[in-house]
Amino acid sequence: MAAASASPPSLLRRPNGRLPACTACQARKVACDHRQPVCKRCVDRGKEAECVYASRELTSVTTTPGGQRPSDRAPSPVDHAPGYMGFTSFSSVFEETKNSLSMLQGFHSWLPQPTNERLRQGNDEPPRYLSSPTREMCLVVLRGVPALNMSHFETVNDSPFYRDGWLRMVAERVLSDLHDMFGSSLGLCRVDSQLEEVARVISENTSKPFQEGEPDPAKWLGQFTGRNLRWESVGLIFSYGFMCFPDMSKHGGLDSSSAQKEWAKISRVCLGLCMDLSRRFASANSLVAQLSIRRTTLESIYAGDACYSTWRGGAETVALVTFLGMHDESNSPSYEPSLASESRRRLFAQMFVGDSVLFTGRPPRLSHRFAVTPPPLDLRDEDLIEGGEVVREAVKSLDENGWNTRGKVYPATLTRARYILALVRDELVEIDIVKGREKVASAHLRDLKNRQLEAVKKFPQSLDNNPSDFADPNANLYTIFARTLLQLEKLRNLLLIERLLSKHGEADGGEILLISFQLVSLTLQFWTHKDRFAPFRNDFEWLVMAFATPSGGILCMELLNPTIKGSHPSDPTITRSNIIQKLSLLIGFLEWIDPSRPNGDLCVTTSVVMRHVLDHVLNVANENMSWRPETLDDVQPDFSFELFDTFDWMRPDTLANQAL
Repeated sequence: MAAASASPPSLLRRPNGRLPACTACQARKVACDHRQPVCKRCVDRGKEAECVYASRELTSVTTTPGGQRPSDRAPSPVDHAPGYMGFTSFSSVFEETKNSLSMLQGFHSWLPQPTNERLRQGNDEPPRYLSSPTREMCLVVLRGVPALNMSHFETVNDSPFYRDGWLRMVAERVLSDLHDMFGSSLGLCRVDSQLEEVARVISENTSKPFQEGEPDPAKWLGQFTGRNLRWESVGLIFSYGFMCFPDMSKHGGLDSSSAQKEWAKISRVCLGLCMDLSRRFASANSLVAQLSIRRTTLESIYAGDACYSTWRGGAETVALVTFLGMHDESNSPSYEPSLASESRRRLFAQMFVGDSVLFTGRPPRLSHRFAVTPPPLDLRDEDLIEGGEVVREAVKSLDENGWNTRGKVYPATLTRARYILALVRDELVEIDIVKGREKVASAHLRDLKNRQLEAVKKFPQSLDNNPSDFADPNANLYTIFARTLLQLEKLRNLLLIERLLSKHGEADGGEILLISFQLVSLTLQFWTHKDRFAPFRNDFEWLVMAFATPSGGILCMELLNPTIKGSHPSDPTITRSNIIQKLSLLIGFLEWIDPSRPNGDLCVTTSVVMRHVLDHVLNVANENMSWRPETLDDVQPDFSFELFDTFDWMRPDTLANQAL
C-alpha cells in the first residue's frame, strides 16, 4: 500500500515544495493523494477520465506505474471551457502566458484553470430532491408525455428538411426509451410520487457533463438516450408540434383533430419547460441550442414571424450558438466529420438561415463577418449515425465542392445550399443598413451577384427547380417544396441586388420587374396547389409575406407608373394584363389566409392596399376618377417592416403624385 501511494518522481513539485494536485481535485478544492495514473478521490467518484496532472501532461517522456506514457492513454473528449473563448477574450492572454511558462510549473495556482464541469453547472452532487418550483415544472412535462400507443410521430419519407433528419429519429427513440424505462409511471393514470422518481432520474442524468466533441456516434447519442435520458432529450419530443393521434371520440375521448390542437398547446409549453429544466441542471450545450431553434420555429407558427416572442426566441438561439462557439468551427484539412461535429455545423447554418429569412426589416442578430463556420458537408444522416468507415467512404464520394454525388436531396443538402445563399443575403442587408452613411460601390454589388451565380452553378442538379414537377403526381412533395423554396431565395437575393444597384444610380433594364414577376408566380404555385401542399400549411403565411408581397409591391408600382410598353423585352408573358391577373391571384391568396392566423393581420392589410391599386388602375381610365390619398385613411399600413422599402409606393405622398 505504501508503495502504491508513494509520490512518483515524474510529478514536478511546486515552488513551495509540494506535489501538485490533479486538476479535478484542485477544482473541487479537496486534498489529492497524488496517486498515478488516477488519484483515489477520482476513482471513488468514478471520474477517472477527469483526473489529469498538469505536470504529467507536460512531461511526455514520463511513464506511469503501468509502464505507459501519458500520451498512450486513450483520449477522452473533455470540454475545457464554459463557453467559446476566442482570440480577443480576456483569457487568451493567460492561455498564451501559460503556454510560454509551462516549464516553470509555478503558474497554475493563480491563472484561470479549466473548471470542473459539475461545479460550473452549480451541482457538485446529483440532485437528491427537487425544489417546489422545479418539481412542478417536472410534473407538467411528464404529464405531457404521450401515453404508450396513444400517438406516434408523423411518417415522413425522404424529406430534405432539417427537422426531418436525425432529430426526428432521436425524438422517436427518446419517446420509446421513456416508456421502456418508466412505462408503469407514464400510463393513462399517472401518480405524482411515481413521476417525481422519474424526474429525479432524468435530473440526475442532466447534471452529468455532456461531451460535445465525442466522435463516436453511438457514444454521443448514448449520452442522452437509453438509460441516460436528459431533459434536453425529453424536449426533443415536444419540439415537434404535430403528432398523429387515434380518434377516441367513440370512447368518450377527443377526436384526432381536437387531440392535435391540444398537443400543439402542450408541446409549446413543455418544450419551454424542458429548456428551463436543462438550464437548472446543466450548462449550455448543443442539445439546448437544438431545442431553442425548434422553439423559435414553433413560436413563429403560433404567434407569427413579426411577434416579439419569436424575435426573442431567435435571439436566444443566437446567444446559445455563439456562446458555444458554433460560429467559429474549425475548417482544418484534417477535419474528420462526425455526427456531433456535423450536427453543430447544421445547427449553426439553420440558425443563420432563419435569422436572414425574416421579412420584418429588423437587423440580423449575427453578421456574416463573424460566421466563419463552413457549410455542413452533404452527408446522409444514416451514414453519420453509422460512423466509422461508412462516414469515411461517404466523404470520399463527395465532389470537390462538398456535394453528394448520389443525386439525392438530404437535409444536409438543403441546409448547405440555403446557408450559402444566406451569407450573400446578409451582405446585402448590411449594405442597405448603412445606406445614407456611406456610398457603396456598384462594383461590390455586381461582385455579390457574380458570387451568387457562381455558387449556384456548383449546386447539384438535384436542387434545380423544375416547373413540371408540380404536374407530376409521383414527384416527391418534400423535394418539390425544397427546390421551390431554394429558387425563391435565389430570386430574392437577385431582386435585392438589382434594387440596390438601382438606388446607387445604375440603370434598370427591366430586371427588377422580371424577377418580381417570377417571385410572385412561383409563390402562387403553393396556393394554386394548396391541397397537395397541405403538409406545409403552416408555412404559407411567411412564404407569401417574405417572397410574394414585396414583389407584388413592385408589380403595383409598374401598374401605377409603367416602365414598359406592350410586353417585357426579356419575357413576352409579362404584360399589363398578366400583371393584373397575378396581382388578383395574390390578393386571393392573402385573403384566403385566416385573419386570426399568425401574420394574418399583415396579410389582410396588404391585400386591402393591393385591391385599392387594382381598383384605381382599372376604374380611373373608364370613369375619369381621381384616386385621392385620403381614401386610404382607414387602412394606413406601416410597411416599414420590409427592409428594402419595397412599399414606398403606398405612402400618401407617392399615391398623390400617381393620381395626378
